[in-house]
Amino acid sequence: MNLNAFIKTAMPIAGRYEKILLVMRITVFLLLMGLMQVSASSVAQRITLSSKNADLQDVIEQLRKQSGYNFLYIKKEVLGRAKPVTAQLNDVTIEEALNKIFTAQPLIYQIKDKTVVIKPSLDKPSVRTEQKPVTGKVKDETGETLIGVSVLIKGTKTGTVTNSEGSYTIQVEPGSVLVFSYIGYQTQEITVGTESNINVSLIAVAGGLDEVVVVAYGTQKKETVTGAISSIKTKEIKQSPAANLAVTLAGRLPGLTSIQRSGQPGRDITQLFIRGQGTVNAQSPIILVDGIERDLTYIDPNEVESVTILKDASSTAIFGVRGANGVILVTTKRGTSETPEINFVAEAGAQDFPRFISPVNAYDFATLKNLALTNDGLPAEYSSKSLEYYKSQEDPLRYANTDWRKLLIKDYSYQQRYNLNVSGASKTTKYFVNAGYLNQGGQFNTEKDLSYDPSFKLNRYNFRSNIDIQLNKNLKAFLNVAGYLEQRNSPYALGGDNPTDWIIYFMNRMPAVVPGPLTPDGQVITYSDIDHPAYGLINRSGYTQQKRSNVLATYGMEQNLDFITKGLSARAVVSFDARTVNNLEATRKYEKYIQIINPNLQGADGRDSVYYRPFNNDQNTPLSIGGGRNFETLSNFQGFINYAKTIGKHDFSGMLLYQQQNNVINNELPFKLMGLASRFTYGYNSRYFLEFNAGYNGSEQFAEGQRFGFFPAVSASWLISNESFLQNNPVVNLLKLRGSFGKVGNDRIGSRRFLYLDDIQVVGGGFSGSLGNAQTINYNLLKNAQLQWEVAKKYNLGLEMGLFNQFNLVADVFYEKRDNILRNRGTIPELNGLPISVLPPVNIGVVENKGFEVELNYKKSFSKDLSVLARVNLNYATNRQIYADEPLLPEDYAYRYRETGYRIGQMFGYQVDRYFTDANDIANSPVQNVGGHESRPGDFKYKDLNNDNLINERDMAPIGYSTVPEYQYGAAFNLTYKGLDFSVLFQGISSVSNYYSDQGVFADKNYVSRHLESWTAERAANGLPINYPRISTQSNPNERPNSFFILNASYLRLKNMEIGYSLPSKWSSAIGAKRLRIYANGLNLFTWDKLPTTEFDPELTNSRDYPITRLYNFGVNFTF
Repeated sequence: MNLNAFIKTAMPIAGRYEKILLVMRITVFLLLMGLMQVSASSVAQRITLSSKNADLQDVIEQLRKQSGYNFLYIKKEVLGRAKPVTAQLNDVTIEEALNKIFTAQPLIYQIKDKTVVIKPSLDKPSVRTEQKPVTGKVKDETGETLIGVSVLIKGTKTGTVTNSEGSYTIQVEPGSVLVFSYIGYQTQEITVGTESNINVSLIAVAGGLDEVVVVAYGTQKKETVTGAISSIKTKEIKQSPAANLAVTLAGRLPGLTSIQRSGQPGRDITQLFIRGQGTVNAQSPIILVDGIERDLTYIDPNEVESVTILKDASSTAIFGVRGANGVILVTTKRGTSETPEINFVAEAGAQDFPRFISPVNAYDFATLKNLALTNDGLPAEYSSKSLEYYKSQEDPLRYANTDWRKLLIKDYSYQQRYNLNVSGASKTTKYFVNAGYLNQGGQFNTEKDLSYDPSFKLNRYNFRSNIDIQLNKNLKAFLNVAGYLEQRNSPYALGGDNPTDWIIYFMNRMPAVVPGPLTPDGQVITYSDIDHPAYGLINRSGYTQQKRSNVLATYGMEQNLDFITKGLSARAVVSFDARTVNNLEATRKYEKYIQIINPNLQGADGRDSVYYRPFNNDQNTPLSIGGGRNFETLSNFQGFINYAKTIGKHDFSGMLLYQQQNNVINNELPFKLMGLASRFTYGYNSRYFLEFNAGYNGSEQFAEGQRFGFFPAVSASWLISNESFLQNNPVVNLLKLRGSFGKVGNDRIGSRRFLYLDDIQVVGGGFSGSLGNAQTINYNLLKNAQLQWEVAKKYNLGLEMGLFNQFNLVADVFYEKRDNILRNRGTIPELNGLPISVLPPVNIGVVENKGFEVELNYKKSFSKDLSVLARVNLNYATNRQIYADEPLLPEDYAYRYRETGYRIGQMFGYQVDRYFTDANDIANSPVQNVGGHESRPGDFKYKDLNNDNLINERDMAPIGYSTVPEYQYGAAFNLTYKGLDFSVLFQGISSVSNYYSDQGVFADKNYVSRHLESWTAERAANGLPINYPRISTQSNPNERPNSFFILNASYLRLKNMEIGYSLPSKWSSAIGAKRLRIYANGLNLFTWDKLPTTEFDPELTNSRDYPITRLYNFGVNFTF
């Protein structure tokens, strides 16, 4: 496509940007209107209350409804001590109301964000002495300052809270005890001596029940959660320098399997599985960012407050037809501090390939090539004289020893990232504004004097603005505007979506005996077996440039409906995403030459002359410009009705949701989803909890009458530690049992749409066709009007236990049976002359999936300066295909099924017994007819599993596992000492296999060090190590799926390590900063595995994949 045609193609798309601009204008208008409402309504969150000898619980309920604040307390401890409340309040703040109500109470309270925690106070008479001011800062175990920490003089009601900088000041008598308490953290007591400055480090409580956790379309107190949920916070996320948030999650969340399949900038593809595989179709979980389905890859980690995974039916049933594979919830940050805070992060790092296939040098290549030819009964290619020249390197022009890895691969490439965010809050408005920039370079060397840039690189710009507005006492609104602009660059190579594939393929084929990379006049040198040398693919083929942009806006309002009935509210959310992908391809052809040595003509140096002949007829051409554009929009509407009510010891809540979503790609018909969802919760006396979730929704993937389904789930829990016999137990601070059962669906059945319609084409039919005019009907696919979604029945049992306020154990066992899986029939023969491929897929597949998860946490603060956190988790998930409509193979097959009864992706191959020793050994063994090749000494001798004295496909057996691991585990450790912090994360997988083949593995066009220990009669006779079968220049029975090449891909990886130092406040304040932290961290630092070579990474499944990179990173974090 020429440039003019490209521009003409792009012009019609431009009109769509008018719609984006219109949406942006509307959102800005709504924001301005909201701000006007804020300035006109200064009475937001004001309290009016009249009570006389009222129960404290009733007063708290009125405060909750009028303020929107949550109240947390242990009923027995608080209500049992409370006095009747008499108060007359008119248009006061929540703080003023609390001070008035609790003045005469033997209770204290503290506020964190919008949560009020009430506790008993311990009043003691004391003899007053002279007081002095004590100041200090309060931080968590990672060194982050804590805002709103309660600092109380023990035995009194005198206290204060930390400000936005984590600082406090309090007048106190020597010998008094200061009590530092904060929601979700262990309370710490410190006796005041002669010091005037006391800094404190609080550590999070293991399994704290006051914690608020994110659930589907809402939040709940941790004690009320009945489903299987895991989450991590921003502090852990930011410990990793990974460019992709999905990579960061590996090893951190029980139940989540994260596998990185590439390290290419912008294409560091990561597969995510929640509780393994339950289907042969789409297996990835739904990802919701602030409640809207969006992509995880392009999120700036600095925007993220938490990541939560929903695993069982109770947690995901609300998603109905799309929840069977689990759900990932990403919650972005919002403003909290009343003092504006500016945070700036700058990072720079260097990355390399810790593992990469490296072929042998020229001498070893020539030696092995001669050996392979000899093994095939062919004459050697390299003379003894040539071998000596390759070994001595006396004549590198004619006998080269080119290190193609050094020529084509950089020692290091660089990554840099910058982030600036501003956050704050007032009584009516909260805001968080973030801007980020990421630059990631590639590992391949490129020529510097080209007129274009073919290098691998990524530039990404992120922005986000989250604003919350309290419009008046009963109405609040929020507006999220975010997006990214990304530009990927790479060589054109041979085109396609992944140029790395061909570059690495031909790089692995290029032997060291080829000189290069260029002729004396600057043309690309190649080899007789290589049509496309890697150097030319990188530097002379042109380049591709892909620009991705996404602008998204979410606007929502929530109305308190207490005037209808107490506890009722309504919420509406609308969102619109506009995504654009622009692809530019600049391609060219280039000349390639082969070096020729002429022994019949002497050169200037008196040796055989050297010249270069053209490899083919290609000529150097200018760049030809082409490309295309894709445009996608996603619109979503959500309407909620929420209700919460407490009656004595009974807590009720309910939610009803209507959702509609349209996804339009280019000019295609939209993908549509719509439906209802509901949740009902009941709690009794903070001990017994029941929850019902359901989704009734539909998908346009199916025909009318088949589109909607009902997906219910029920769950319950018993908080045993709140029973009287365990309350205040010094050993067991948490004990909880929970269970769930339900049905969830999956409508993601592949990329083909409208399978309920016939796919028929009219095509030419020769001289006479059934339709006349030489035309006939061609059936591509017959319809299936009864097509439906997959249905997963899920069971879960869970245990949560906390010991000594330091240890926390969470264990789950689960079972899933998924049926209605869409599969192609295998047992039906051709129908009326139509091939099986024309028959429609049907809902016949059945898979069961089961496993367990265990997570153990340990947190302890040894002093105000020293604290530790340790966390380990282990996941296990295994599946079995119960029914696949697979034809039963004949009786003489050792294994008559390839799928039925086996795990998804189970590998099959020949089981290697040993190597053939000689011709007699071959003659006295079963006839081996693998791939139509006769066996020779040094070939694999395969096992005759069906005992028919013949080795063929009937002897193939299941080997190893699939490429998705059954076990994944992680172990994290964090230590904080004064201003120093250290963290480390180990991550690993096991019960996983990969079939390693192709260039760089097989002894085909080139060789690696492993091939130096291939079978020879001499090595076998002398008892030397043999690590590869007989090498050959021909197709042979060895290099195919078997137990030698299907390898154990288990590994343990040092995934992350970080060390940081927060400078003393007197140093950071010298440059005007509240806090200043410097740190260094690393990614993919070291790997232990069971592979026979360290030249490829166990996470990769193909020797052509862009290797996974190791990153050393340095950063500085300023807070102003």
